[in-house]
Amino acid sequence: MAEPDASQNAEAPDGVMATVQGTFAERLDYLCRNDPRGPLGDVRVSEMLREAGLPTASDTYVWQLRTGRRDNPTKNHIEGFARLFGVPVKYFFEDDTVGVVNKLLKMLNALKGDKRFTDEQLHSHLGSLTRLLESGVRAETVLAQLEALARLNEAGVTLDTLKRFEEAGVTSIAMRAVGLSEQGLNAAAAMLDQVRRLEGLPAESDQDQY
Repeated sequence: MAEPDASQNAEAPDGVMATVQGTFAERLDYLCRNDPRGPLGDVRVSEMLREAGLPTASDTYVWQLRTGRRDNPTKNHIEGFARLFGVPVKYFFEDDTVGVVNKLLKMLNALKGDKRFTDEQLHSHLGSLTRLLESGVRAETVLAQLEALARLNEAGVTLDTLKRFEEAGVTSIAMRAVGLSEQGLNAAAAMLDQVRRLEGLPAESDQDQY
């Protein structure tokens, strides 16, 4: 007899669970429900693990982990789930990391109605932000960066320009770009590239040549 899909359980009215508790099952279930590409059912999670070349898990095993019927995932499976969802491994163990990542997920999911962003792009953006956390960037800085990028998006700045400013690490400068034309933004990006070269840092335009 097939097991019920955990994703069919009731959700909060806004489609995002209001809280997430501390067990592995609750955190995995939260990620499945709130991944920008989802919500993701057990079968789809199993397929995505296989397609990504990550440690495989049957849909029944995913369901068991999400519902707490199995609570002993292997180290490889934990790392595989973290890579699949674009979160740090410590998401499953540290409350502080859960709080920050879930805020990022909520903010990214708020952009899902914008046709300029695909679900895959939002998921990729989550991975970029969580890598900043893992590199030692303060959580407040990462959250502020996403808030700034969201405001730029509301002002009509394109995704490519947002990505350029984000990767250059110049959120405060980017905020001054609100209202500029695309031509003006491109000129500003070119000047930032030149400053990076003067300081011995790689410029995005240089990297694009390889």
